Amino acid sequence: MGRRIVLAVVLAASAAAAVTALATPPILLPAFAGCSGTTPKVRPKSILVACADGNFYLTKLKWSSWTATSGNGAGVGHQNDCKPYCARGHFHSYSVSVRVSRPVNCKQDRREFTRLFWRFVGRKPAGVARTGRAPFRCH
Repeated sequence: MGRRIVLAVVLAASAAAAVTALATPPILLPAFAGCSGTTPKVRPKSILVACADGNFYLTKLKWSSWTATSGNGAGVGHQNDCKPYCARGHFHSYSVSVRVSRPVNCKQDRREFTRLFWRFVGRKPAGVARTGRAPFRCH
């Protein structure tokens, strides 16, 4: 009879653990979208930074880390030289390091990073600061 009681206790504990596991929502990593109209993604491969005119964007992003508080990576920044003016300008590519941070609860089931920081590594566009940052809103 002792074995039946132990078995009943073990089964009850297993059932309670299963119910607790189902009741606890999974921890979701924050996503990042950039400009509005873009679907938020965890570890996006590209980001449009200059929302108004599209004259600066990032591609070929590879993320070395992506946690609940920040993400770090590197890729290629494409900057329009706007010569003689932006509509007739040409895009030039530069190596960049990037960081996303400031996660916020955007919807009940989604968190998003709301800050992007970038740094031109090595060569940089003329007349442009080596580093920059931009705030973004939830989508």
